[in-house]
Amino acid sequence: MTARWEKGDEHVKLIVEGLNTNVDVFKSTMDINLDGNILMDLTAINSLDKDSVQFLNDFAQKHKAKNYSIIAASTNKIPTLKHIEIVPTVTEARDMIFMEITERELGFFGEEE
Repeated sequence: MTARWEKGDEHVKLIVEGLNTNVDVFKSTMDINLDGNILMDLTAINSLDKDSVQFLNDFAQKHKAKNYSIIAASTNKIPTLKHIEIVPTVTEARDMIFMEITERELGFFGEEE
């Protein structure tokens, strides 16, 4: 598994590639003080290991507490990621981030959580 960051207009994108995940790669890649929306591109991953799921759920809770979005694009359903919105494509993930930014600006972000 490899992971790398790319800067987008309203977010940073974490691109994850490989057949399976490794929690240590997630930990080292996401060990930054990040204040911004995150789009995770998991479309090239076949499955997430249990430790990675736990780490990502914990990370997402902390990140959302700072009022930032974290959306993942994955062609696989990942029901164990309870704190990350999963959509099928990167384009849809970008759209979700844009909608959440708009909701935040209008004062609606986080009402249903």
